Parts: sequence; C-alpha cells; structure tokens
Amino acid sequence: MIRGKQPEANLRLTYRKTLWACAGLSTLLNAALFVFFPSFEPEAYAKPEQPIIIQLEEIPETEQERRPPPPARPVVPVPTDNPDVPEDVTIEDTELDLGLDDLAPPPPLEEEAVVEEVELEEEEEIVELWRVEKKPKLTKRVEPKYPPTAQKANITGKVFVTALVGKDGKVEQIGKITGPKVFHEVAKAAALQSEFTPAMQNDRPVKVWVSLPFTFRLN
Repeated sequence: MIRGKQPEANLRLTYRKTLWACAGLSTLLNAALFVFFPSFEPEAYAKPEQPIIIQLEEIPETEQERRPPPPARPVVPVPTDNPDVPEDVTIEDTELDLGLDDLAPPPPLEEEAVVEEVELEEEEEIVELWRVEKKPKLTKRVEPKYPPTAQKANITGKVFVTALVGKDGKVEQIGKITGPKVFHEVAKAAALQSEFTPAMQNDRPVKVWVSLPFTFRLN
C-alpha cells in the first residue's frame, strides 16, 4: 500500500502563497519607512579627547665639589758629614758645581753632505702576447722526461706551462702550470731550457708570457 503525504504536511501547496505574502509585506514595510523617514542623516559620534597634561619637574643643578690640593711635602734636611755645610740645607737649595765653566765649548760639527746616488733602473715592461707586432717563435724545444712513477701507474695527460720569454729569447721565469701534478716538475725543467726568437714591439725586443704545451703518452 502506497502512502502519500497529508495535505497539511505538503509545503509545496502553500509555497507560492507564502512567497507572495512575504514579498507584499516587505514592500509595504519599505514604503512605510520611506513615507515616515524620507531622509536619513546620521550624526557622527565624536569621542571626547582628554587633554594631555605635561608636568615639568625642576631638577636642581648639581655642583661638583673640587678637592683641595694636597699639602706641600715637608722639606727634609739632607744629612752630611761635611762640617762646612749648614744643617738647614735642603735638597732644593743644594747646588752641584762640577767645575765645567772653564771648559772650552766643543768644536762645531762639520756638515758633510752625503749624496747618495740612486740609479733608478727602468722597469722592463712585459707586453701582452696579443699586442706585440712580432710574436716569439720556438727555436729550441726540449722534450721532458717521463716520470717513472707516472709510467708505472700508466698515467698520461697534457700539461701547459706559462713561461716568461726575455728580450734575448730565453725563458726567465715560470708562471702557472696546469695539468696532472705528477708532470709539473719535468715540464718546468723542459720549459726553462726552451729558446725562442725575441718578441718585437716598435722595432725593439720586449718580454712576453707564452704558454708551452707538453703531452705525455705511453708508447
């Protein structure tokens, strides 16, 4: 048996009537408020501010008390065995006579002009390799010896040695070395024995830094 809702419990039957009744009542209330209160001007509420009272206190001026100077030390007589010196002689009244009034003044010092000749050596400028007009060319290449430790360990690699080539074309200084450290010493020794043609700038030889590569391979 199918049971349906009771008419009193079915809200859908009275939904439309209730909606229109509420809407009409709301409209009447809004119209009544508009008739009785056509304009509404709210009054701003100003909160009373209490005055700030600043009280000044008089601070008495401080005075620094200065201490009185210490009393003078009493003069103590100096005892002596000389009967010619009176007993009331003190340290302050004692005069020491060394008999230097009869001595002749020392001779004037001869001013000797010491002239130091300082030879300023002209600092030799090291020119960048890309700036020289004529780059150095390698004329003598020394192959480095293969280190026995690297040979036993089957270590190979490539080392780059930065060398300073002087005006005579010989290596004067070794700079940065890159590559396996086991080859650094032998590569440095070989680079020091290398020779170049001097680099030329403005028709005169100059110093430049060059990079020497050394390859270590096992046959």
